[in-house]
Amino acid sequence: MRIVIDGRMYGLEHAGIGRYVLNLVHHLEKIDEKNDYFILLKDKYFSKLEFTNPRFKKVRANYPHYSLVEQIILPFKLLSLRPDLVHFPHFNLPFLYWGKFVVTIHDLIKHEFRGKRTTTRIQILYWPKYFFYRLLVALVLKRAEIILTPSRWWKERLTEKYGVKRKKIIVTYEGANEFKDLSFDKNKAAVLLKELKVKSPYLIYVGNLYPHKNVERLVEAVGKLNTEFNLQLVIVSSRNIFFDRFKKKIAKYSDFVNLIGFQENEELFYLYRQAEALVFPSLLEGFGLPGLEAMAVGTSVIASDNSCLPEIYGRAAIYFDPLEVENITLKIKELLRDKKKRKELTEEGEKQLKKYNWAKTARKTLLGYERAVIHPRSE
Repeated sequence: MRIVIDGRMYGLEHAGIGRYVLNLVHHLEKIDEKNDYFILLKDKYFSKLEFTNPRFKKVRANYPHYSLVEQIILPFKLLSLRPDLVHFPHFNLPFLYWGKFVVTIHDLIKHEFRGKRTTTRIQILYWPKYFFYRLLVALVLKRAEIILTPSRWWKERLTEKYGVKRKKIIVTYEGANEFKDLSFDKNKAAVLLKELKVKSPYLIYVGNLYPHKNVERLVEAVGKLNTEFNLQLVIVSSRNIFFDRFKKKIAKYSDFVNLIGFQENEELFYLYRQAEALVFPSLLEGFGLPGLEAMAVGTSVIASDNSCLPEIYGRAAIYFDPLEVENITLKIKELLRDKKKRKELTEEGEKQLKKYNWAKTARKTLLGYERAVIHPRSE
């Protein structure tokens, strides 16, 4: 097969999707010596990335996401590569591409959280763009040969709420082994905390600051906790308009909230490792990778009981009602006071992590490619 993977979101700066593309490509390269791959890349990674598997080729595709260029020029680029199959790791594919494709639907959060708080656009531009988004996703769900999704919860959601045939959907859990080759160095850890002005004891949140992430309620909860504990809340998030909006909203809590921006894997490893716990208050999530990353270094996880998170974290987390600040406060307080519970969570985390491996993700994805090409689309 000639397989094209749209890797324009390759890299950690593209958050969860970027990490997914990076790891999927890396592990497919390791296991597949039969098929030919063409990886679309923007300039940065076209220059940096080198493949050792001769069946993997780089293709420059410097087309901005969600743009007219993507819609008009990308289909011709794809056709020139003569693929048997294209894998779009996100729903943003061109209307004009009519070849066979597989798509990864990480979530449909934009369907369920919409309006001016969720966009960088002014309202008059937001609603036409939102209409186009809904139209595109409807087309994608109908025309995809196979839909990959990272949890059973989203498979059920796609089936029950969005009418996708169950047999079209394959659950490909993601991995959580980014920190396996890192070892803890006390001196490096101390230097990093000092540079970032992180003060122990601290709780950590890792992820973007979109409204559905519900981080404002977490800030309120930590404020209540600090009548008894002297905690810092460290927020690791890429800087964008949502970061700026959030910073303004929580200005009165700046004495204990530390917004430190995007961090690479090594810095994240040290930040997770020294935290009292990761708190993940999301109202709706696609997979919830930060919780697994925290478990990988032995850090306790306290999470929302919403959407896929109980499925992904299992018994290795404490859960709260994300809409109730008092409940978030209570669960954090219980964990901080209970060293035995923290030890139990660490042990459960080690067991839970065995379910998630990027090599498994790649193998199951490859089976999806084969199904998509061999079998006709199931409408």
